Amino acid sequence: MKTKNLLSTAIGIFLLFTSTQSVKAQTGVYSPSLVNFDVAMTNLLNDFDIPGGQLAITYQGRLVYSRGFGFADESTSAAVCPNSIFRIASLSKQITAITIMHLYEQGRVGLNDLVFGPNGILNDGIYQTILDPMVYGITVKHLLSHQGGWDRAISGDPMTNTYAIALAMAVPPPAPIETIIQYTLSQQLLNFPPGSSAEYCNLGFNILGEVIEKITSQDYETYVRDTILAPLGITEMHDGRSLLINAFPNEVQYYDDPVAPLVSSIFDNNIMVPMQYGGTDMEAKKASGGWVASAQDLCKLICAVDKFSSRPDILSQATINTMVEPTNHYVNGSPYALGWWINTSTNNWYHSGSLTGTMTYQARRNTGINYALLVNSNYNSGQYTALSNLVSSIIPLITSWPTFDLFDSTVVCSPLSSVNNISQNLSLFTVYPNPAKSQITVKVDALLLGSDYIIYDFTGKSVLSGKIISEDSLIELGNLSGGIYLLSVGENMNQTFKVIKE
Repeated sequence: MKTKNLLSTAIGIFLLFTSTQSVKAQTGVYSPSLVNFDVAMTNLLNDFDIPGGQLAITYQGRLVYSRGFGFADESTSAAVCPNSIFRIASLSKQITAITIMHLYEQGRVGLNDLVFGPNGILNDGIYQTILDPMVYGITVKHLLSHQGGWDRAISGDPMTNTYAIALAMAVPPPAPIETIIQYTLSQQLLNFPPGSSAEYCNLGFNILGEVIEKITSQDYETYVRDTILAPLGITEMHDGRSLLINAFPNEVQYYDDPVAPLVSSIFDNNIMVPMQYGGTDMEAKKASGGWVASAQDLCKLICAVDKFSSRPDILSQATINTMVEPTNHYVNGSPYALGWWINTSTNNWYHSGSLTGTMTYQARRNTGINYALLVNSNYNSGQYTALSNLVSSIIPLITSWPTFDLFDSTVVCSPLSSVNNISQNLSLFTVYPNPAKSQITVKVDALLLGSDYIIYDFTGKSVLSGKIISEDSLIELGNLSGGIYLLSVGENMNQTFKVIKE
């Protein structure tokens, strides 16, 4: 992050704004064939008064669309960039489910393994005070499929009452997730026998986070980051934080209804705070709803478990089949598997998420398309329906998909850049391979033919320059030492990519 920030201040940033839209700016690579997604996202933000959003789409394993829209921060007019990160709410459940299935494939956990009791995975003393004996029948699979026995009221309440739970259990507020689980086990009866029904359950996935920690002897975030995310090249997904002061440098701000009342802080019950900043415990939600991520990184993760041959999967096809096989019980009226809703008629997999100030949706479509859509408000009626239907309604209008892969290139886009200063330029510009050993190919739209290019080092010094002479121009890097550079192309040099020379 320090290197990227230094580079961003050294020279101009890559920002694009389509001339057909005038209200919500767009950052990222513009593609004429996918302009309908630009229009749909702009309309979504306008129709529901959403400050900012982000959409990423893969086609046959290639990232063909990754754009930011509107404001990451309304007070500074900072733009949402393709690499901006959002609270992803319940899309966190897919991260936890994939991690459990990875452990399952390694033989380190069984889906029918008991979770609690002397023979359970969590057989520590802290979880031995259990009010309802039915708890001893809960399995890993029950928690993955919301069949653990708790309904949504019980599973949801502890996440927003951590101050009260901390007082009840005599620990400093806010209560950590272990204390929340302990409190629930000792105070609450199950709503139904495990496996007999299904009710959406946040607490169940937080228990799975504890299962991961017990099996691996590592912190949940550390294990997921090092074992699942880092091998895929995903470095900017994190457990989220409750307070604005602790937000990540490239994280957007979150917006509640302007007339929403303040609530008691999870840190101090005498202090009133906005719900999205201190009224809910992001740290305790981590395995069920606490992650922050960009849409393009979510797409990279989906591509690693989608069963398509276009990119390698990190799980075997048999394991993925187990993960997406619907159980006998519906969740919220739809078939549910292990961490995913399943459309059994189309074999599409999907999930949604919502927290105060956040609404998210991601899907794996059986046609080789994956996508993730994130926005930074959630209080308007009808917003979820519009958001969840946006991509599927546009796909039939697409007659051709780009042949480039944005996973091969990194768009440099500063989160401090003002929406009001975004360049109006309809160019197309990608770079591959990246990292590169001795040369790169610059793929451009015909509009950029004949344009100058300049490569800068990390100090902002020009080290190489020339002209773009074809739509696939080759640039030799052999005389450059290994390191990070910035390549700028076109008029005003406002279209910039980070290039890594090995």
